[in-house]
Amino acid sequence: MTVWRITDGEGGLESGRRASPHYDIVEHDTALLRIAGASASPWLRMAGEIDVSNARDVSRALGGALDRVPGDVHVDLAGVEFVDVAGLRAFTLTARELHARDRMLVLHSVSSHIERLFRLIGWSGTPGLRVHCHPRA
Repeated sequence: MTVWRITDGEGGLESGRRASPHYDIVEHDTALLRIAGASASPWLRMAGEIDVSNARDVSRALGGALDRVPGDVHVDLAGVEFVDVAGLRAFTLTARELHARDRMLVLHSVSSHIERLFRLIGWSGTPGLRVHCHPRA
């Protein structure tokens, strides 16, 4: 489900301040996971849990960001508490697709347990994938 929302920034319709990047597309919104995007930016923000039940939605949102603008795709994972192997696979498959186009998937604010899972599975070295920010403590 893609829902277009017109906002003036991070705080919503009445915040009065602009945020960068400007999230104005809700790609997915369920009790388990919320994915917000930016129509003129390659950024996505995810919050909640990513698992086998919504990994296809994550892939769809990543593909939408990939198609919206040229360049690298950035994902803010600060609000993500859990990712299973299906979720990691969605990220790595997108990273490989981006790599084939000389682009990257850059994951920001990755929690230490998610970063560790990438390493344990051996997918931290996936071509086109970069865990850009240091993991949260």
